Amino acid sequence: MTTKKIMSIIAVLIIVGIAGFIFLLYTTIKTKSADISGYEPFKAWVGQTVRLDTQTLLFEQKAGMNNNNRYPYILLDSLHPQWQQAEEAKDVEDPDLKAVMAFPAGTHLKIEKAIQYTNGVSGFSSPMLFGTINYAGQTYKTGYQWGEADISKDLNNIEKCWKFHRAPWQAQEDTAFYALPKAGIW
Repeated sequence: MTTKKIMSIIAVLIIVGIAGFIFLLYTTIKTKSADISGYEPFKAWVGQTVRLDTQTLLFEQKAGMNNNNRYPYILLDSLHPQWQQAEEAKDVEDPDLKAVMAFPAGTHLKIEKAIQYTNGVSGFSSPMLFGTINYAGQTYKTGYQWGEADISKDLNNIEKCWKFHRAPWQAQEDTAFYALPKAGIW
């Protein structure tokens, strides 16, 4: 073999190695998702139009788990675990959450799908419901982050580790724990 052939083989191997490393880095860091519309408690709500029993607020979020551009807003109510963060954002000059409008109790939300997002860096997951609110002649496509893993159950590999706070369409909180799938790369 000539020196030229050996150098070209080495160059190709280096390029393939760098491309492989970049691909592995991308798949590790990339936010992963899984459709959870068929899992409890989501399958009871997906496809339904629900009545929001409390006032809810619609927000624009600069950075978050919701990478779904078709649903640019997030919906929060005073019972939501992120409510305190939204309240504190009012005092910040350039907040991550910016209030768009408030919906009164009685507003209807058409729930269309549920997706589990897993952050590639932290590994934490966030289940999101996506739906549409038609209000005052406008259509708002929104996400609602619903559910969190009980860390002690999750670390002990207990499958049913997901709990769900009272959503604005529920009369009372569901105190059961549920199993959700891990989000996949694609």
